[in-house]
Amino acid sequence: MKEIIIKIPKSFENYFDAAIVRAKYLYPDLEITKPENSESLTIISKNGNFDKSKFEKEFLNILYRERIYSDTLAIRKTIYGTS
Repeated sequence: MKEIIIKIPKSFENYFDAAIVRAKYLYPDLEITKPENSESLTIISKNGNFDKSKFEKEFLNILYRERIYSDTLAIRKTIYGTS
């Protein structure tokens, strides 16, 4: 098992949970947790085969996409007339 820690900007704090759920789906061999009151993620690779820089880049992309989705939800609801 290989364990790493990735620091996440505090401005993305509200989007952690949704991004973690998506990352767990995309990376089933990883155990991804966010310690309480922390601005980091702990990732444990179950098979030891893990590229930290690739995962970090991918996770930050997932996190950013989640933020965009959340920030634009009200606009999309207005445009499409849904509640």
